[in-house]
Amino acid sequence: MNEETFMSPLASQFQRFLHFKRAVGYRYGTQEGELRRLDRFLRSHLDPDSPVITDALARAYMALIGKNGIDSLNVLRQFCRFLALEEPQTFIPPRGFLGIRRRLFVPRILTRNEGRRFVEACVRLPAVPWSPLRGMVHGTMFLLLYLSGMRVGEALSLNQEDVDLANEVIRVRQGKFRKSRLVPIAQDLTKRLKQCRLFVEGSFGVRPPDACFFPGPNGSRCRRHALWSSFRKVLAEAGIAQMSAGKHLRLHDLRHAFAVHRMMLWYEQGADLGAQLPLLATYLGHVGLSGSQYYLRLTEDFVGVILNRYQERFGHLIKERRRA
Repeated sequence: MNEETFMSPLASQFQRFLHFKRAVGYRYGTQEGELRRLDRFLRSHLDPDSPVITDALARAYMALIGKNGIDSLNVLRQFCRFLALEEPQTFIPPRGFLGIRRRLFVPRILTRNEGRRFVEACVRLPAVPWSPLRGMVHGTMFLLLYLSGMRVGEALSLNQEDVDLANEVIRVRQGKFRKSRLVPIAQDLTKRLKQCRLFVEGSFGVRPPDACFFPGPNGSRCRRHALWSSFRKVLAEAGIAQMSAGKHLRLHDLRHAFAVHRMMLWYEQGADLGAQLPLLATYLGHVGLSGSQYYLRLTEDFVGVILNRYQERFGHLIKERRRA
């Protein structure tokens, strides 16, 4: 992010707030952009002799942002709460200020059948003329996202030294909330990652430890827009609709699918889900159980698994009545 200096009458408070957020583990990348936009507004609207954010000032700022400015509102609220610790007269916009509300996003979870077709399509993803690596590299990354539940940003940030194929484990460095973790992977996924590494070496030679694991055509890291293009091709090849019941299928939804399918498997195995949930939270890199619980959805597949399990255990207690 641009290291330009904050210039409004609250410049020092902006800088201290940004340092505070990063010190407690937030990356605050896009949010820094929101802070700088607010700083530019305050340069011309805040009285230097009385630098207090008032109700009227907050309303004027959000009027410029518009009704879709939920991220701007969240940053404004947090900054004002920070300011209020030293200046109690600071106005703190409430949630839903001016009718701006975050819409609850419901992820689109792949069914198990869709998941099988998705894996098959990833393996078949072809290269393109301008990027001979794309089929192997992108297909492998999609498999990693779906079969390990890693975040897209975590996969894009992987270096050669982070992927320990001999021990079948991936090291995620400084993930969300700056948490690092080890991600064990299955043998079939390890085999695919080995193939990907050898394929890339065929184009660029043996890569140094700090080289990216998933490169683009010029050897630098894959770009998200290129991934999205390949993702659409995989979905089309697998016969999976990009939109279903009004929900778009996103790359991040592969992480949701991993969590749901893993819990389904444990449920079928008769495992204690209460004991397994902390394991899932650790594996996914969550800071608490609430983060993992958000990923668990009562999908059609999951309903079927639950009904089958209870039918096996209690079905003998329910007798059908035949009509005379």
